Amino acid sequence: MIERSFTLQTDLFEGVTPGAHFINERCFGEDFAALLKERLERRGLKPSPPIQEDWGWAVLVPFQGHKFTLSVGIIDESIGKCPSEWRVGIAFEKPLNRVGSWFRAAPSGELIQLAKVVEEMLRAEPRVQQIPELDE
Repeated sequence: MIERSFTLQTDLFEGVTPGAHFINERCFGEDFAALLKERLERRGLKPSPPIQEDWGWAVLVPFQGHKFTLSVGIIDESIGKCPSEWRVGIAFEKPLNRVGSWFRAAPSGELIQLAKVVEEMLRAEPRVQQIPELDE
């Protein structure tokens, strides 16, 4: 697996009251994942609906012939605080059921491009703070 991730602070998303449908009490980020999905769709991409995980939410994003996982989750120490600190990750995992994929290089260039798209979307939001620059 290859991944790019960063943290940020914002008061835009629910980080205090868990939803009744949450797998556990720390699965915040449904509203964050929904916003990212909608913003990616505006850019012509076709992400999946948000998927609940035990640590937060994920959206699958087809991008330049590959499928990436965009994940969002609240940092444990931020639960109940406003603004909250969030982790955003963009990852590529080689499929387990396709032997040929294990011999191809991971799409690191495409991952960096998608990470920059996500970073740009979040920097455009005035209530999102402290996004570190992504390295190449």
